[in-house]
Amino acid sequence: MNLKSIWLPLLILILWILAFWLWICPKCFLGAGIASGGEEEKKEIVKETVKKAVAASTALAPASLLIKDGSAFSATAPKHIDFNKSSYSYITPLSTDVNTSLEKTATYLKANPDRSLTINGIYAKDETNGSAFPNLGLARANNVKQILSKLGVPGGQLLTSSSLLASNVKMKDIMYSGVNFNFGKATNDVADRVAKIKARLLGKPLTLYFASGKQEVNLTAQQRTDFSDLVFYLDNVAKSSLEVSGHTDNVGASNVNTRLSRKRAEFVRDYLVGNGLSTKRMNAKGFGPDKPIATNDTDAGKAKNRRVEVTLR
Repeated sequence: MNLKSIWLPLLILILWILAFWLWICPKCFLGAGIASGGEEEKKEIVKETVKKAVAASTALAPASLLIKDGSAFSATAPKHIDFNKSSYSYITPLSTDVNTSLEKTATYLKANPDRSLTINGIYAKDETNGSAFPNLGLARANNVKQILSKLGVPGGQLLTSSSLLASNVKMKDIMYSGVNFNFGKATNDVADRVAKIKARLLGKPLTLYFASGKQEVNLTAQQRTDFSDLVFYLDNVAKSSLEVSGHTDNVGASNVNTRLSRKRAEFVRDYLVGNGLSTKRMNAKGFGPDKPIATNDTDAGKAKNRRVEVTLR
């Protein structure tokens, strides 16, 4: 028998035993000050302790998949959904058992519209975030969310969150069990968030700037938040779409600039597709130097004109 398949369940069992004793005798582990706190405070401490420990252990070695909604639903697989270090795309191909479990989960959610599923992505501090999301955990959760979306689960039933590994945990080349799943009751929070995103972003371009002659996406923290909101909006508003328009300064031949602006727009479109958006929901166009937003008589003005605008429609 594979030793890895033995020690991981054993480690999790030990963690739960420790959690039990932490509940029975909190001062033995946490000191009298914390142990004297209220019942809710102690519950939260136990919950967070176990959550971090289990997340840390499962990130370091292969584990089995479990998607469970109390006694109402359960789907399991001997393998899990893993990610290469610093990657937000899960390692393919997924095993047949994992795909079957996700299909069963989709069927369950569609039959129970009052239930929601939160997909929680795990990430580490020493990973590089090249996604359009605020952190790799959210990007990983969204990547897996798209599987269930394509299986017909309404966007309002699929939520995402993220968890950071403890700072003393160092992953190697693979983030094993890069997501976990938690069921809950469906609420009206989705409609509220959609309304707020619409008020903030509908028809208002998100602008990405490019160095002269180059195609690179460098997002600010705010832009990552904005793109995360755009993905959420598109997942929950059926007729919504993104218009991706490329622009250049006036240096060089007009036809060359038009082609460059189109390639920049397509580059951003493909980047967003890689982050879980459907290419059918985006329209990429290149306008060359025809729609400047600043003067081309200065370097600063030219820099502003070299841009791609992503607009929610």
